[in-house]
Amino acid sequence: MGWSLHHPHGLIYHAPQYCYRGYTLFANLRGHEANLIDMEGRICHRWYWSEGINYANLLPNGNLLFYTEAPSEPGPMTGIGGHSAGLVELDWDGNLVWELQNPWLHHDFQRLPNGNTLALMWEEMSSDTTFRVKGGFATAEDPVQMLGDVVREFSPKGKWSTNGNPGST
Repeated sequence: MGWSLHHPHGLIYHAPQYCYRGYTLFANLRGHEANLIDMEGRICHRWYWSEGINYANLLPNGNLLFYTEAPSEPGPMTGIGGHSAGLVELDWDGNLVWELQNPWLHHDFQRLPNGNTLALMWEEMSSDTTFRVKGGFATAEDPVQMLGDVVREFSPKGKWSTNGNPGST
């Protein structure tokens, strides 16, 4: 598939011998829809979320799990790409099943077999660690503390696990 000025909508090239049979799920960056398309490029199903759908996974039960758009208010990650205001699950009919609001979420997540969800988040590093890190290019807009990555495991109730063993029950 591709994008063209001359053919703004639909499938413009299809080589079945190079394709995996089945459906493809995609969501446009800064868009509000996720589309499930068939091998001919026809939209078979569409989900809509007013707060945006940036990165989505289709769950085995047919629900859609996705990151929303970045927060509109300036925050600790202003200017850093890939972050989100929340993680949302919609059922096949577009009804809200689960929602986690957290402006520290970014880039990736995974639903686990036990029903919990792993999510990549930023967290502020300690001042001691921040000042021990050497290199990089500092600007006047840089925060006082650096941000580090952490993987958090969230229960269906939105509480994160502190057991240090993601995926355990």
